[in-house]
Amino acid sequence: MSSLSSLQGSSGKLLRRIHRACRPSLDEPNIALNLEICDLINQKQGNLPREATIATVKLINSRDPQVSELALTLLDYIVKNCGYPVHLQISRKEFLNELVKRFPERPPFGYTRIQRLILGTISEWVQTICKTSRYKEDLGYIRDMYRLLRSKGYDFPSVKSEDAAVLNPSDNLKSIEELRDEEHVAQSAKLQELIRRGRPQDLKEANDLMKIMSGFKEDESYEQTRQQVHEELDKVGRKADLLDEILTNATNVGSLDTSDGTVQELISAIKVAQPKLQKIIQEESDDDESVQRLLKLNDKLNIVLQKVALLTKGDATAAAQIKVPGGAPTMNLIDFDDDDVDDNSPVSNYPSGVSAAAISSSGMAASTGDAIADLLSDLGGLTFDSNHNPQSTTLGGGAINLLGTPEPEKKATKSAAATNYLLAGFGAPATSAAAAASVVSPTSATAQFDPFQFNLSSKPSSSLLNQSENLKITYTVNSKQASSVDLTFHFSNLTITKQITQLQFSLAVTKQFDLNLKSPSTLSLSAGVTDGISQAATISQKEHKPFDNLKLKFKCSYQLAGIPIEEQGVMSVSLK
Repeated sequence: MSSLSSLQGSSGKLLRRIHRACRPSLDEPNIALNLEICDLINQKQGNLPREATIATVKLINSRDPQVSELALTLLDYIVKNCGYPVHLQISRKEFLNELVKRFPERPPFGYTRIQRLILGTISEWVQTICKTSRYKEDLGYIRDMYRLLRSKGYDFPSVKSEDAAVLNPSDNLKSIEELRDEEHVAQSAKLQELIRRGRPQDLKEANDLMKIMSGFKEDESYEQTRQQVHEELDKVGRKADLLDEILTNATNVGSLDTSDGTVQELISAIKVAQPKLQKIIQEESDDDESVQRLLKLNDKLNIVLQKVALLTKGDATAAAQIKVPGGAPTMNLIDFDDDDVDDNSPVSNYPSGVSAAAISSSGMAASTGDAIADLLSDLGGLTFDSNHNPQSTTLGGGAINLLGTPEPEKKATKSAAATNYLLAGFGAPATSAAAAASVVSPTSATAQFDPFQFNLSSKPSSSLLNQSENLKITYTVNSKQASSVDLTFHFSNLTITKQITQLQFSLAVTKQFDLNLKSPSTLSLSAGVTDGISQAATISQKEHKPFDNLKLKFKCSYQLAGIPIEEQGVMSVSLK
């Protein structure tokens, strides 16, 4: 400690505070001191993120378990509060090797508390910043260490949703200037790290980065930043539409329940977005079309907040007179016929609740006009891989080491049958025609494996009805007669940390058909459950005419972690 007291400047101040925060005499973490260390790193930047991570990981390997646990807590604070400059440092091979320095080559029968905490920390990084960070491409070595430990047989604990939420991107609106400032901090941190490494390829990348930072080379990220801001503005508009629907219902009742968590969250999001929106209007002053659109959004937010104020005071009559422009139309499940929706329009064939990712994976055109889709995107911004495929790596020595890890090899292509088995229940798209052709037919499979030629029935295949970020709805054709069909709808929870409750599925058919929709098997879905709810339906042609196609209009409402969400749409279903 005497050598630390002789250090001058920000580095000495930082190291002294780190050692104070990890003193073995402390019974619990000093939260105030941990936050003070984070503030110092954010203010000074420079080489402090690197020095902080090096000093902390050395303390994690202390022989005193109390010091190690305090250092792990401090590292958690630094990672969650200091952004990309620290994320870049914890993704270095040297840091990760030091972090797992005391891990044996093969997992012990029982983990120590420090080992469990380290495994939980790495798992949290992989499930958050390695997937949702804007700079996730720079964090590849964290994923490599995760795969290496899994290949050695180490088990990782599950990630708590509240811990993951801290590391995931904030849902609050940011102006272009704020995002550009964050980009500049990230570029400075990366430039310093590239120069420190000093390899020829690193120096070449550093030279290109310096040209961008000095303005001699066009920065392609500016348009990406601008596009990101406008996407966030669209989400704010959808939140305003949803809040207006809630306020309209409250107007009919005569009062607004301000204690409702959803109402509070929506009001808070709109109030936070207002000053940022005004700043964005100033930044976009050169684009008249963009300014007009932003001014309309600003007017919408003002009107919604005015309506909130009137309902809070109990003046439902005055609130009913206020009309919010651009509200989303509601779907009518009663008046439904073939002529109601144009088959050539995107909404006629594809559900409006499908997310962009789901549309991309299923080949569907994007639908528009859904005010409920993408509600509070932070609820679905986090995705977790359930299918880990660790690489086997040959290493010398008796400890885990990432320095000797070769570049990840390309995964061998598996047969169609094996792929179908491995991906069963994970929402994989239907196999291609070529792959399907190679699969043995049920008849030949029965003849091959059943010497007594029993008639073994195969399970009906599922077809996709709708898929969003949270919920997947599929259906199977149980039996098909000439003028009737029996269907079963299956519901899967695509999130891994949030429970779906109070699920209600409504269905409508055109006027030529009769519908008998049975009760669902249950109303709740635990996180990550596939086909956890089933609901049967029988559809028959009124005049007993044969049919091979159906047009279905559906609406599915549920609560995701207590927040109400509704998905709806129209689908043309082929029964051939």
